[in-house]
Amino acid sequence: MKNAFFLFIAAFFLTAAVNAQSTVDSIKAKYQLQPMPEALTTEKAFPVIGTYQLTTTDGTSQNVTISLDQDNKGIVWIEGLPEGKFKAYLKRAPGTYRIISQKSEAGKTIPEGTLNFDQSTNTLNVALGKKFDDADPTAIFSMNGTVDADVASTGTTTTKTKTKAGASKTKTKVVFYTATKADTQNTSVANPPQQ
Repeated sequence: MKNAFFLFIAAFFLTAAVNAQSTVDSIKAKYQLQPMPEALTTEKAFPVIGTYQLTTTDGTSQNVTISLDQDNKGIVWIEGLPEGKFKAYLKRAPGTYRIISQKSEAGKTIPEGTLNFDQSTNTLNVALGKKFDDADPTAIFSMNGTVDADVASTGTTTTKTKTKAGASKTKTKVVFYTATKADTQNTSVANPPQQ
C-alpha cells in the first residue's frame, strides 16, 4: 500500500513536469522576445529640430536651422529665413508651433504665424502674417495651395481685411515658406529578435 501511494505521487509529479514543459513550449511558440526599445533622444521627442533646405523663388537653396532653446524645451529658434532669427512656441506636440509677433535679432518685425513640421514627408511649413488658429493650426497651409502659380516655396500672398466701421481697409501680407529636412536619418533599424 505504501509503495502504491509513493508510486501514485511519483506519477503525479512526472505528469505535472511533462505538462509544464509542454506549456512552456507552447508559450515560446506563440511569443518571442522583442529587443529593448532605443532610448528616447531629444531628436525623437522634438522632430522639428534640424537643418532644412529651402528653395527660393530664384532657384537657389539656403539652409534653415531649427534648434531648441537652452532654458525652455517648449521654445525653438528658427534661423536662415529672410526675417532673421526668431522663436516659436510649442502648441501641439510633436511639430506644431506658434510664432508670436516679435522682433528678430536683426531688428526686423516678425508678424504672428504658424510653424508646422510634417514627419511623414519631412516637410517644414511656415506661415507668417496670419494669427495662429487654435482650433485648426494647419488650415493656413491649405491656403498656400490656392495661391497663384507665381508663388513658389517662398511666396507671399496678400489678403484683404475690413474693419467693422467699413471705412478703412487694410491689407495683410501672408508669407509662406516650405523646406525639406536635410539631415534625415534612417530610424528604422532592423534588429533580429532575441531568443
